[in-house]
Amino acid sequence: MNYHFHPSPRPSSLEMLTNEQLLNIYELAVDAKASADFIEIIRNVLNSRDMRL
Repeated sequence: MNYHFHPSPRPSSLEMLTNEQLLNIYELAVDAKASADFIEIIRNVLNSRDMRL
């Protein structure tokens, strides 16, 4: 598939999580070998919070 994630003007469920919750989801997603697109979305939210991985 050739598509790109476009953020919504409303906050996503991921954006409403705390930093700790989001980091936990990121670690679980990487461990579970989740889709690269999902991991990229999480990284984008973390980067928007100035949290570098």
